[in-house]
Amino acid sequence: MSTPLINTLEVLNKENRISFHTPGHKKGKAYENTGDGGIRENLYQYDTTEVFGTDQLQDPSGVLRESQQWTAGVFKSSRAYYLINGSSAGVLSMVLSQTKPKDEILLPRDVHQSVIHALILGDLTPRFIQPGIDPLLNIPKGITAQQVQEGLKKHPNCKGVLLTHPNYYGRGGEIREIRRLTRKLGIILWVDQAHGAHLGLHPELPLSGIDAEADLTVMSFHKTLPAMNQSAVLFAMGDRVDRDRLLEHLNIHQSSSPSYILMASIEQGTRYYSEEGKEKMGELLEGIDKFEKKFQNLQLFQLDRAPGKDRTKIWIHTENSGKTGSEVETYLRENHGIDMELSMPQGLLALTSMGNSKKDLEKLYLAFEELEETLYNKGKMEKFAGNLRKEGIFDREVERQQEEPSGIPIRTAFYSDKERVSINKSLNRRAGSAVTPYPPGIPLILPGEVISPRLRDKLLEYEKRNIKLIGIKEGKIMVVTEE
Repeated sequence: MSTPLINTLEVLNKENRISFHTPGHKKGKAYENTGDGGIRENLYQYDTTEVFGTDQLQDPSGVLRESQQWTAGVFKSSRAYYLINGSSAGVLSMVLSQTKPKDEILLPRDVHQSVIHALILGDLTPRFIQPGIDPLLNIPKGITAQQVQEGLKKHPNCKGVLLTHPNYYGRGGEIREIRRLTRKLGIILWVDQAHGAHLGLHPELPLSGIDAEADLTVMSFHKTLPAMNQSAVLFAMGDRVDRDRLLEHLNIHQSSSPSYILMASIEQGTRYYSEEGKEKMGELLEGIDKFEKKFQNLQLFQLDRAPGKDRTKIWIHTENSGKTGSEVETYLRENHGIDMELSMPQGLLALTSMGNSKKDLEKLYLAFEELEETLYNKGKMEKFAGNLRKEGIFDREVERQQEEPSGIPIRTAFYSDKERVSINKSLNRRAGSAVTPYPPGIPLILPGEVISPRLRDKLLEYEKRNIKLIGIKEGKIMVVTEE
């Protein structure tokens, strides 16, 4: 069969499904009433390269410099750097440009895999903070200033603190207080705000890293603003950032043939943020208000309504229904044409953006209302819940992590001789590569970590439930070869 990818995309496009996942433009719906600057209409015509008049991303001095300065001004930052390899390129660049090999950094254990890649490439020593766990919803909380203060007291040689803000579930950290700590100690604050490019649009949303005056903040425009996949921006503030080194690392970690389509998409996302964002975000939050109020009528499903969280990320707890998040996700997809961002054993995530309508949210509620009625009518709720708890699949993933994984350094393990063994034979072996469920892209196991009985059993449970893990291939895991 020719063009299998194009054929699949064409079929999906014709299905007219409801998107509660990235990208934030929601199949272009965000631009239905305002236009997208001609990007769709002139897609191939805009796909150019560095010719006279288009400037050069590696050393911008013309139109790209002007565009980046405009974006920086809109977001009230000192400097903006366009990213066409996603926030991952920004994470690598911002961390590696401000550190040297063997430096220590303080960071949460539930960071994105790109941060772990920075640790490997930079030969950096992580000093992990263990996030708290919400006891009712079984999801990680944001990092507190007290946790950071205790971490820096224990590890005074840390060159900086890295926060994920907000985390994948929308929980934010005490970023303003943490910024005060880092400024007092004269160390850098990196903010991975990949899921929060929209935060400055409404007072009900968590504080942005830029508003907290973090030194470097990276945002995925494509996740929560109406921009194309891989489009992101790195923002720099203050005088602690070595900007020459930063530009060098951006050139290392980005393509030397940047996509002008993606850069135009970033600019269009900025325009949308500037001209329509506050109004559209207000409308979205009004729709979420109505959704949340109706959802309280349901008994088997619960929402995360923690104060201060990013309400555009709707975490739906399914544990009390006896259904796993993945089962509910399948039900929504097959019966209602609704696609979610993430499913886990204990629940699932709807990622909304300004491209979602109130009608989308109404359909999501009605789907859950129908599912609850079905479960009650079939009388299977109690049976399901008992079986799931007996199997123990609701173990708290983040809570089991140690401050520093036992074993050998991450970089050492990654570059060691490795072999693949079956999960059953991996007990007490050192992992040779990360094992990561994607989404959300947070490593379950780090290179060098010793595979304990609990970890091995967890991997077997994932395998039993056909949950795909990056790092597991045909039931085998990469481990460090024993001498």
